[in-house]
Amino acid sequence: MFLNAETTRSYLETVLKNHKIDLLVMEACGPSGWVHDLAESLKIKTIVCSTNEEAWKWSNVKRKTDKDDARKLARMAASEELQPVHMPTATHREFRSLVKYRKTLDGRINKSKNIIRAWFVNQGITIDRGDRAWHTGRERINSFRKPIEKCGPEELWKGQLDIELTILDSLS
Repeated sequence: MFLNAETTRSYLETVLKNHKIDLLVMEACGPSGWVHDLAESLKIKTIVCSTNEEAWKWSNVKRKTDKDDARKLARMAASEELQPVHMPTATHREFRSLVKYRKTLDGRINKSKNIIRAWFVNQGITIDRGDRAWHTGRERINSFRKPIEKCGPEELWKGQLDIELTILDSLS
């Protein structure tokens, strides 16, 4: 059976409860964790597979649709060609997500600091190097910030600095 399905817990739970499903096969993706957990809670055998496997490669295919993907998944599952991937527990997935998000925030903080440093370089103004700029040197940096609505045409960078420092403060 092929369905264009909403990716919501309530919809999929209704579909899974209202149909006799022997095996649920899906590609590893963002929602596959909770879909796997839902199917397992309903005692439905589940295979989550990686589409990076050699058997999954599409070659010389002019048309590739979700329905084609579903048919290929079904055919490969029936002939036991699929390599299931390990599905971590919900707790472990949450922890991984948190680690990934922390790295994202660290990247944003670094980007903000680089943007701010570049504005000072572009204005020919020296600020402290390294961590000192953001700790003991922060007072000097703050002395240049100005609400953008109060900036004249020659000092718009100070308004941008004010906005970027606000963003940086919210991230750190």
